[in-house]
Amino acid sequence: MSVGDLQELSAANARLFSNEVRAGISPGLKHVEIDLSQIPFVDGYGLGALASLHVAMNGRNGHEPVVIRLLHPQPPVQQVLELARMHHIFEIIPRNGGAANGHVNTNHHSQSARPT
Repeated sequence: MSVGDLQELSAANARLFSNEVRAGISPGLKHVEIDLSQIPFVDGYGLGALASLHVAMNGRNGHEPVVIRLLHPQPPVQQVLELARMHHIFEIIPRNGGAANGHVNTNHHSQSARPT
């Protein structure tokens, strides 16, 4: 799934990002991967869009939790994610491929989003 031509995840496009990701999510999904490798900047609105996505996908009563992986954030973005303590609710896969927050990768039905 493509999330358009985003150059950053900020106030200017956080709503568009959130709407496009939600529109592409199918029922029964267990994992969502969001490729942040091309995003050099995330602000509070971008963090809010990610958090609201997590709440929307995991706030459904009686459903299994959905794991949201944030793939390959650039160092400034990873730092913002960690400062905001987002690494406690998302599985962050750093550029070197290992899990930054101790989550183990499993191969279940997943869907990818790539904001580019």
